[in-house]
Amino acid sequence: MNVEIWGAGLTDVGQKREQNEDSFLCDVPSRLFIVADGMGGRTLGETASKVVVTLFPLMLKEGLHDLLIKTPDGVLDVLEDTLCRLSHELYEQSQKMPALQGLGSTAAALFVCGDMAYIAYAGDSRIYLLRDDDFMRVSEDQTTAAALVKLGELTPEVAEHHPLSNALEEYIGKEGELNPGLRVEQIRMGDRWMLCSDGLTKGVSDEMLCELLLHRPTPEDACRALIDTANKVDGTDNITAIVVDVTTIT
Repeated sequence: MNVEIWGAGLTDVGQKREQNEDSFLCDVPSRLFIVADGMGGRTLGETASKVVVTLFPLMLKEGLHDLLIKTPDGVLDVLEDTLCRLSHELYEQSQKMPALQGLGSTAAALFVCGDMAYIAYAGDSRIYLLRDDDFMRVSEDQTTAAALVKLGELTPEVAEHHPLSNALEEYIGKEGELNPGLRVEQIRMGDRWMLCSDGLTKGVSDEMLCELLLHRPTPEDACRALIDTANKVDGTDNITAIVVDVTTIT
């Protein structure tokens, strides 16, 4: 099956921050798309997110090369192993120098292989899918607030603005074993995927996101509109968006 896709990405420092700690990769030929939101403050955050978008593609390529048959389960296993190894490596490096203590980053990755879309994530950078008029979030926030929602101790509405909504349970560079989120979805003609850092969704509802994605013809137009809207509505954080369109399936 021949699948053609197109994508674009954009990042913005926002209205309040002096430095952009977000990074992204929009590699259409390799069909790999990553958003990373660094943590640790200033240079540490920027360094961590750049490490993710730089090393993850190399490690993924190596893992896929060793995979003899690319079954969905096999590809998901490689994605999981890649994120876990990257997290361990980043943590080990951060322990070697006191100046690197607290180094870490979220990661949200979309990888298209054949007619399947694979997603892998750690933290609260999100992945959405617009299919026809149905807009859905296909990742889950890995935060303490989200965990409390699963336990029934918080409602989703309260969790969205809770102080613990920024407390990450999973992230690249954490101490101990990483537990990334994983999912595989068969793609369809006309699918539009969006990856973003949490700076995009602060104050911007899913309804607003859906409208913006529905009415912008190209990924470039959609990214620009998303960034502009997020800056107008909030703008207190760095903002990053990637939009990927499935244009042809033959």
